[in-house]
Amino acid sequence: MVTLPGGHEIRARLHARRQTKDGWQYQVGVLIWQDTAHGAVEPVEHRAWVSPAHASPVPGISYEHVPTLRAPQTGSTPPRKGQPAWTVQHLPHRPGHPGATLIHVIGCTPSDQILDREQALTALHQPRAAACRECGAAGSLTDHKEPPGQESQTQTPPRAPD
Repeated sequence: MVTLPGGHEIRARLHARRQTKDGWQYQVGVLIWQDTAHGAVEPVEHRAWVSPAHASPVPGISYEHVPTLRAPQTGSTPPRKGQPAWTVQHLPHRPGHPGATLIHVIGCTPSDQILDREQALTALHQPRAAACRECGAAGSLTDHKEPPGQESQTQTPPRAPD
């Protein structure tokens, strides 16, 4: 259940949960209406990360299969080369919006397709592919979108530090 601004409670779908230094957050999806380009109305899912103050479990529902990303423990090591650490989300084509692919850090968005670093880089190099801004997938992979084993055809100047 999700508590909306104003205090109304509605049922939402839990897509993922993640532990941060400040506690747990839950990625919930709520169906809302959206106008289409042709003047019709269609249901769409709005997803947001919310705190436990805005989300509560539905009694009798099991959440054991919900993707869970736990905060790294002090002194923990990053994933080893080849260890799965990213997921891919395929966004379907719909009128006026071509399909796309989003690469996420594991735990950001639920997916059955788990990728290692090389697979994630290859997927990121495909047309209409992008790294999720919310979870910082691009930063966890690389500063560029070159697929593994291929060099850029053009010279690019070195990037200034952020």
